[in-house]
Amino acid sequence: MRKLPEIPHGSLFFAPMEGITDESFRKTILKLYPEWDVLACDFLRVPAAGKYPIKHLIRHFGKDLFEIPWVKEKTMYQILTSHRSFTEQLVKDLEYLQVPWLDLNLGCPSGTVCKSKGGSFLLTDLTALRPLVKTIRENFKGRFTAKIRIGYHDTKEFEDSIHLLNDEGIEMITVHGRTRDMMYKEPALWDFIARAAQISKVPIVGNGDVWKTADINRMLEYTRCHAVMVARGALKSPWMAQDYKRGIFTETDAERLQKIKHFFTEYKSLLESENISMRGLLKQSKSVSRFMLEDVQDGAAKRRELTMTQTAPEFFEILERL
Repeated sequence: MRKLPEIPHGSLFFAPMEGITDESFRKTILKLYPEWDVLACDFLRVPAAGKYPIKHLIRHFGKDLFEIPWVKEKTMYQILTSHRSFTEQLVKDLEYLQVPWLDLNLGCPSGTVCKSKGGSFLLTDLTALRPLVKTIRENFKGRFTAKIRIGYHDTKEFEDSIHLLNDEGIEMITVHGRTRDMMYKEPALWDFIARAAQISKVPIVGNGDVWKTADINRMLEYTRCHAVMVARGALKSPWMAQDYKRGIFTETDAERLQKIKHFFTEYKSLLESENISMRGLLKQSKSVSRFMLEDVQDGAAKRRELTMTQTAPEFFEILERL
């Protein structure tokens, strides 16, 4: 096995998010907020037939970032697969590339993904899941982790899923405290994260309802998890890790708006340097901004104004006036 440095207790993970955590976004995060201990690619769908060219696998990670060893070491390369997919071949190709860290997506609740029998759907049959995990472990020598939900329809097999992943060589488990059926509508059940931390032989990363800097300490103290992964809360406040490590737990509306503008100044500049189309710039900016104005006075109206923009210049003009 290839050994990577241990993940320190209390580390902060920026979660993988489809359509968000691409190379451009992660470059921005690395430059502005290097306090995030771990980043992640958005998931790569394992093909149901054939294989990806090696160049495609590198491009998914990000060609520039793939050339930086310390960035590779702190980045999870997440895959989304199913029993029908060509998982073994893809994993062998990632091993050939010496990808340091592979993460298995067992948590995506998307209807499309679950109809394809991937993501959280794989938790419906643990007997079938075991050989899939075993195949990946046998063909990948780097760090192998998984991100799961606490069940699909219910939580009856939650503890069994934790034991299975321990048994098959998973080195760290991120637990999102909701079932698939709960989607994102109900509060995350942190008690299940706490239970996982009790019974697992490998570190547990807590995930779910970390919206504010203070929630990081609450999660660590309540669940006794090893580290915290932030998803929508990190999209809402990409600077959360920086604030946390600087001991900043409150902010005024003016301070928050200034942070939003600072982020978009860098993000826009980077996207433009990569010759993104105006349409692409608008689409990405809207996607990234969708949670940022929560908790700001008249935030819903401000967000609606940004969402209704038809051009990138209009979006950034409104943003500057906030």
